[in-house]
Amino acid sequence: MKQHAKILVGLAAAALLATGTVAMAEEQGKAATTQSEQHSDKEAAARYVDEAAQLRAKAQSHRALAKQYRARTGKNNFAQIAAHCEKLAKFYEDAAQEAEAISSGLSK
Repeated sequence: MKQHAKILVGLAAAALLATGTVAMAEEQGKAATTQSEQHSDKEAAARYVDEAAQLRAKAQSHRALAKQYRARTGKNNFAQIAAHCEKLAKFYEDAAQEAEAISSGLSK
C-alpha cells in the first residue's frame, strides 16, 4: 500500500511540474511577443543594417586572410586554408545581403 501511495505522489508531482513548465513557457512566449511589438520597424531595420555592416567586415577579414594564405608557400596546404577563408567570406557576404534585404523590407 505504501508503494502505491509513493507512486501516486510521484505522478502528482510530475503532473504539477509539467503544468508549471507549460504555463511558464506560455508566459515567456507572451513576453517575447510584447517585446518584439515594442520595437518599431525602423529600429529593427537599423539593427539589421548594423548587422550587415558587421557581417561585411567579417567577410572582408576572411578575404584578406585568404589572400595571405595564397601568398604563403611551404609544405603546409595553404591553398586549402585559403579556400576555407574564401568560403567563409562568401557565407558572411551572403548573410550581409540577407540582413540588408530584411532591413529594406522593414523600412517600407
